[in-house]
Formats: sequence, structure tokens, C-alpha cells
Amino acid sequence: MLRRSLFVGLVSTVAACAPLRHTTLPDAELAAPAPPPVAAPERPAPVFRTVRPIRCVVHPSVDVWEQRLRSERRLWAATVHSIGRGSEYLPRIREIVTEAGLPPCIALLPALESGFHPVARGRSGSLGLWQLEAATARRYGLVVTKQRDDRLHPERSTQAAARYLRALHARYGDWPLALAAYNAGQGRVDRALRRQPGATFWDLVDAGHLPRTSCEYVPRFLALVRVVEREPACES
Repeated sequence: MLRRSLFVGLVSTVAACAPLRHTTLPDAELAAPAPPPVAAPERPAPVFRTVRPIRCVVHPSVDVWEQRLRSERRLWAATVHSIGRGSEYLPRIREIVTEAGLPPCIALLPALESGFHPVARGRSGSLGLWQLEAATARRYGLVVTKQRDDRLHPERSTQAAARYLRALHARYGDWPLALAAYNAGQGRVDRALRRQPGATFWDLVDAGHLPRTSCEYVPRFLALVRVVEREPACES
């Protein structure tokens, strides 16, 4: 219970209300009768709401990682410290990913990517909370030059990562595959699917078509979401 309480305290967020803006209208506009209200057109529900919630993805590999997170002292400590560092950024990150139509729990992804270190640098040149490659960052609207690198800016990099993840989910229609593509690269997942059309992420893992890092990355993140997120129990 102590561990659970600690996680809940680390990831709780505070809703912020935007200030109201008041506009002064000319006298002529004030005297004119108000037009009848026009009903806003209904917007289609985001595709993300039509699939099973991320925390409800069921697979033995996720169960194994959940058990490891809860029972291995060093792994638990590293996870707690990572989420603790993220407490400064999580409220705003959660707002951004939610505004982008993504599940709020996607805000936890930097725990795996960078340990919530905003200046973390990967071996391949990836940088920042979301460990974006320079080409990907530019493709999704960030400035990456010698003078300025938006990957180091928590808010801008989160907006770019949210656009990227949204595109990946739209491409694959499935969060495990989208997360694998975020980790290993879209080309790697596309090649795997050409070898095994219609396969799920778990099928590709069983067939050995994905790199080992991705085979562990996806179930580990899904297990982290189970441990951290405070949501109702999944339906059977």
C-alpha cells in the first residue's frame, strides 16, 4: 500500500482553468438583437476512444513486467525516481497529449524514453524528454539547428511527440504496434508487417521480426501504465 500511495502522489495532476477574456463591443452591436444560437456540428469521436484502453491490454508479457515493477527493488526504485523527476512536467504533458486526442497515460512514456531527464541524449542522437531524432522532430514541427533545438523544450517536444504518436496510431490502428514503431522506427515495423501481413505486435514478437528492445519496451510501458494509472478495473 505504501508503494501504491507513493505512485499516486507522484502522478496526481491539478486541473488549471484558463482565464476568461472580456471583449468590449461597439454600441451598435450591443443594441442589435442576438442571433439565434447555432448548434455546433458533432465531431466524430477520436479513434483512440473506440479501442480498448491501454491499461487494459492483456498479455502474459505485460503481467511479467507488472510483477517485476512491483517486486524488484532496484527496478521499482528507478521507476519511482523517474516518475518523481517527471512530477514537474507531468501535469502539462498530460494536458497536451489529451488535447491531441491521445490517452492521458501516454504522458508516462518519457519515463521509459529519458527517465524524465529533459536533456537526455541517446546514442543515435535522439534528445530530450521524448528522445526524438532530429529528422522526426523537424517533420513534426520542431526547430533543430546548432543555435536552437526544440527537442530540449519540454512543451514543444511534447507537442511534436503527440503529433507523431497520433500519426503512428492512425497508421497501425493499434497501440502496441504504434509504441513499437515509436521505439524501433516506423520502417522497422512496416518491414515486419510486410513479412507477416495482419500480424499483431505479439505475433511479430513471437516470430522474431522485431528488435529485442522493442519486444521489452512495449510490455514494460503497458505494465507501467497499469501500476501508475488510477482507473476503474477493466471489463472482462
